[in-house]
Amino acid sequence: MDRQQSLMNRLAVLSYLIISTTCTVLHQAPIPILLDLQYHEAPSVPNYNFAYDVNDPHTGDIKNQHEIRRGDHVQGQYSLVQPDGIRRTVDYRADDHTGFQATVNNEGRPVAQPVHSPVVEEAPRRPNVAVLIHPWPTPAATTTSPPPLAISRTSIHQTISNVHSRHPWI
Repeated sequence: MDRQQSLMNRLAVLSYLIISTTCTVLHQAPIPILLDLQYHEAPSVPNYNFAYDVNDPHTGDIKNQHEIRRGDHVQGQYSLVQPDGIRRTVDYRADDHTGFQATVNNEGRPVAQPVHSPVVEEAPRRPNVAVLIHPWPTPAATTTSPPPLAISRTSIHQTISNVHSRHPWI
């Protein structure tokens, strides 16, 4: 038993050494290159330009947007068709000096939407002609059940201690 324990200790130490060496090699600190080169990153100025367009006749979802950003100045427009048929267009711009400014324009006239009430059809009702009655099953004439099982604390303890003696890992 002592020899097996000694072997396990040696295996654990060897595993530790392999893992720590691997981590040291894979996760090294960057090595400075001794050259007279210096890299200066220019301050990044956010610049982007994006747009999207949605036209779904099935759901009636009609909208679009486009936006441009150059440094701290943002300018864009979005529009959508509202459920009443009016097209809403919003022109906006934002910067550090004036903040967010938007101009909202509505085009068109409201269109009366038809009111759809849900149509519910009732199934024809039939009277209960026959009610099926199922009798309860009768118990079997003679059935023997297994004897009751008694579990005591000592039997559980004895079982667990027997398992540990056979398995050195537990």
